[in-house]
Amino acid sequence: MGKEVCAIWVLDEKTNQKLDEIRKALEVFDIEYNPIYGHITFASFIDVDVDKILRYTKKFSEGKKSFDINCSALGFLTTNCIACIPSTSGKLLEYYEEYHQEFDSYCNMWTRADSGLWLPHISLFYSETEDLGTVIGEMSKRFIQFSGKIVRLELSVVNESSFDIVYSHDLD
Repeated sequence: MGKEVCAIWVLDEKTNQKLDEIRKALEVFDIEYNPIYGHITFASFIDVDVDKILRYTKKFSEGKKSFDINCSALGFLTTNCIACIPSTSGKLLEYYEEYHQEFDSYCNMWTRADSGLWLPHISLFYSETEDLGTVIGEMSKRFIQFSGKIVRLELSVVNESSFDIVYSHDLD
């Protein structure tokens, strides 16, 4: 039986610091938050064989180098989620397309290449109770387009309330 597995790009510390500066807007509303673990999910698999996707991911990651992303916008991912939206271009798009050459049919609709719905993003704040209109307004005061850096690929098995990292690869 397959598992739910996610492949993510992990951001460097400098990029996380820039994102946390934006998230400091939450303090205006007395909202507590933890430091961000900035990442971009580029594949979310449903019912996939963990060993097979692990082997595929290890082979895919060979020789991959760290790369820059253009953190170009701040917006609503959903009505409950504020996110930083990088440009879908360069290595971010190139590696996404390469990775999805196999196992794409196992991905959910949001990350499947065939669906055309993938929107790379870094979630900054999620709430079903806060007025996100005022929160994003405050965050917007702190947001200036910037360059970020992807430095690691991780593969995780999703559990009911957590996840287990089964592979972590620092990019050259």
